[in-house]
Amino acid sequence: MGELQIRPSTEDDVDAFLVVAHRAFTRATGRQAHWTADGMRRMRQLPSRDAGADFPVVARGQQVVAWAGIFANPPYTEIFTDLHVDPDLPDDEATSVTALLVGRVAARAAEITEESPADPRRTLALEVLEGDLRLLHDLEGLGFRRDRYEYEMAIELGDDVPAPGWPDGITVEPMRGPEDTEVVTAVLADAFADHPGNPPFSADVLEHVLGGSDTNLAASAIVHDEHGPVGLVFSRGRPGAGYVWVLGVVARARRRGLGARLLQHAFHAYAAAGTSLVLLDVDGSNDSGALTVYANAGMTARTTKIVLVRPLPA
Repeated sequence: MGELQIRPSTEDDVDAFLVVAHRAFTRATGRQAHWTADGMRRMRQLPSRDAGADFPVVARGQQVVAWAGIFANPPYTEIFTDLHVDPDLPDDEATSVTALLVGRVAARAAEITEESPADPRRTLALEVLEGDLRLLHDLEGLGFRRDRYEYEMAIELGDDVPAPGWPDGITVEPMRGPEDTEVVTAVLADAFADHPGNPPFSADVLEHVLGGSDTNLAASAIVHDEHGPVGLVFSRGRPGAGYVWVLGVVARARRRGLGARLLQHAFHAYAAAGTSLVLLDVDGSNDSGALTVYANAGMTARTTKIVLVRPLPA
């Protein structure tokens, strides 16, 4: 059978990433995921990342059986990791593979944060599908505890979705792409100031994402009041679905219905283009009212993920 080995990933591993991730998702949910090899390649190419070290794989010979993606953003209070283990592995091998990956991720997290001030709050966080009971069990055996839920929200749109009406004093502008990096960075820094973890909204990451081939500018927009930009919706494409990557309203402009209208703007654009299924991801501990906005818009949680955390020693 060959010995299991852990190593940095290469570009040649991306197709195998997709196979393992799709297999694990389908086994846990009964549905196909909306991920692509191109999307995973761009994920490995995020600025300030080491594409190999930040995406380690466990392989037997040339066969990748598990991998992880490490997403670390200043001030590094939470090193976030997406972890995928082939569900076809025998239980004992799956447990060993998970331990190998967690050890490598923890070591890499220590490298990333070694020049940052010590922070007793610093944690290693892993996101796991609620239905992946074996992986949940193995991670809890490695000292992780359940911290919060994340949800993939979904809606099936009809053929005719009206455009939103905007309150007096609010103007809406189309998003242009990387040239809007500065304003998008500023709006999201305000909108997610109290969000758990460290959202990936640095200027270099946002410029990279805004320039992606999957960016859907028609379903994206920035809104302003008389004092400047107050909110935005940024949408992307996935196979067979639209995807609202981020929606944010600055604190001073909340409770004016702007979040609901920004979401409606995206729905209207997707429906006009013939896209009926629209998805987005939301953190269940987000206290900005986002879950209420999405539920009131007709979205439902179709996938639940559990975020587990473990202290990261200084």
